[in-house]
Amino acid sequence: MPDSHVRAVVELLSWWSLLFALYLVFISAVSVLEVAVGAGAAGLAAVGAWAARRAVRPVVGPAGHCAAALWAWPGTLLAETVRLAVLTAAALGGRVVEGRWRTVRLRPGVGAAWACALMSGTPGGCVVEVEDTGPVPPLVRLHTLFPGRSRLEELLTEEDAG
Repeated sequence: MPDSHVRAVVELLSWWSLLFALYLVFISAVSVLEVAVGAGAAGLAAVGAWAARRAVRPVVGPAGHCAAALWAWPGTLLAETVRLAVLTAAALGGRVVEGRWRTVRLRPGVGAAWACALMSGTPGGCVVEVEDTGPVPPLVRLHTLFPGRSRLEELLTEEDAG
């Protein structure tokens, strides 16, 4: 059996055993019928969980700049939370607040999945699209609330691509 088949079987059995054990915890009376129903339902749910994970299998990508980005993320989160509070107060005072759309290119060696999760995990920006551009780093479309680039964006992206 090829390695991918072994992994699939191990994953399915892992899901099944976890879900079946969870089912057994929540039933009140353990009878043959309850065990049969639980085993079948856990099997169906295991196949669904395996298929869902396989369908969305994100490519984490290279880990270049990951340590620096993880180090910069809390500071960016705090700074942008304060900026958001100021922006909210200004909006309550009648000032029109608008964000802007930007397209940036990830730096070489930066994985799209984890970089986009970090950039979207702050109040100042939300990644809405990643365009795979082949051998060069991908383009990322994001919506930002604040002018300029955050420290996190400076670590993970190049200047605006368009």
